[in-house]
Amino acid sequence: MGDRWLLCGAEVITCDPEQEDLPRGDVLVEDGRIVAMGPQLHAGDCRVVDLRGKLLLPGLIDAHRHTWQTPLRALGADWTVMDYLAAVRVKLSPAFQPDDLHAANLAGALEALDAGITTLVDYSHCVESPAHADAALTALEDSGIRALFAYGYAAGPQESTALPTPASRIQDARRLRSTRLASDSGLVRMGVALTEMQVPWEQSRAELLSARELGVPITAHCSAWPVSGPSEVRRMADEGLLGPDVLFVHCTWSSDEDLRRIADSGGAVAVTPETELQMGMGFPVTGRALRAGVRTTLGCDVVSSNGGDLFTAMRLALQVERARAHEKDGLSRVLALKAARMLPMVTLDAAEALGLGRVTGSLRPGKDADLIVLSSDALNLTPLNRPRDAVVLQAHAGNVESVMVRGRWAKFQGALVDVDLATVRRRVIEARDAVLARVGGPDTLLGGREDLSAHWDMGGAGGTKDA
Repeated sequence: MGDRWLLCGAEVITCDPEQEDLPRGDVLVEDGRIVAMGPQLHAGDCRVVDLRGKLLLPGLIDAHRHTWQTPLRALGADWTVMDYLAAVRVKLSPAFQPDDLHAANLAGALEALDAGITTLVDYSHCVESPAHADAALTALEDSGIRALFAYGYAAGPQESTALPTPASRIQDARRLRSTRLASDSGLVRMGVALTEMQVPWEQSRAELLSARELGVPITAHCSAWPVSGPSEVRRMADEGLLGPDVLFVHCTWSSDEDLRRIADSGGAVAVTPETELQMGMGFPVTGRALRAGVRTTLGCDVVSSNGGDLFTAMRLALQVERARAHEKDGLSRVLALKAARMLPMVTLDAAEALGLGRVTGSLRPGKDADLIVLSSDALNLTPLNRPRDAVVLQAHAGNVESVMVRGRWAKFQGALVDVDLATVRRRVIEARDAVLARVGGPDTLLGGREDLSAHWDMGGAGGTKDA
């Protein structure tokens, strides 16, 4: 930091309710923050970047990504959720060593930055040892992305000698919170990712209370298949454990009552439309969550099965909701969900859900300079008639020319900055080869699917077990 940048002449989309968009405006960045916005700013001594013919908007926020799965790209292109659990969670996850995890998280975070994602929630449930946790965290720091490192409490299918019990995993999270992640002002902050609530309720309660003790955000997979007993949300509500620090993921089978409970608590939901549609989790909950008043965000989830950019996620979430409305009501005369409503889900709403609304998520003086530049002079964005709608319905990751995180260029004019891409690619390929070799090759991945009941209750009972 310390640099002063004057970004000139762009079409500025602020995503801020108190800042109007600028058809042609300038943004002044100093010491990592936005200090002024407006037409034809005069800033004195600074570096000037001419952005005429470009779109300038806040960096996108991916509210749910298992970054560690980057070496598994597209292996699950035709997998259902049971295939995914059998292959990735039961077989592949325990095969990752710390070096593999570092290579995966570094490549995955750089992929996100390249696609205009300046902040991500890394739901890191491949923590087999303290060394795994350290490697995943170091990779996020090395990438330069802003991230919530959500320490995954979920145990692997085989008992870990390094972290053999739920209590040992909680203790290791305390270690990170008291050392490397003691501050909440760094680019990478601490969070907790709960075990799927298919464990005794006493364990779920202990994990929740540990996160509150640590004072960190909580994220949890929720109601991704039908439940037979009390839902996760109901159990938490009954014990007063809901709150604005909880980000639920999926919620495809959540009842309207549960969605209202989340809304009343100030919590949020992360919808991952591409995964949910493919894997048989049910239809994305986007529309129902919005109608219930829930703060709704979007995530890419797993590149082991699908894509890793939020432009696709916005488009899928929007059009699925419209298709369902048409199916229910016949040919709708008015589309209830507007295109422009999607952009806040991956900017300001997501920042608020992570407790970062004062820091990022929109463009306004005083906030950190997390921003992206899109080439609106590209043919797929020409002519630019409705900028916000065009970002949602026509832009793609290839339009992302430049990316700034807290005033530092992570990508500039089409290239990632200070990144040895050849080495990053080599290391993630080596990680893939090593992990697959340890499990006997890709042809073995779906063996044992019938044994999933040992780890997950897939028989229409996704609720928590009683102790």
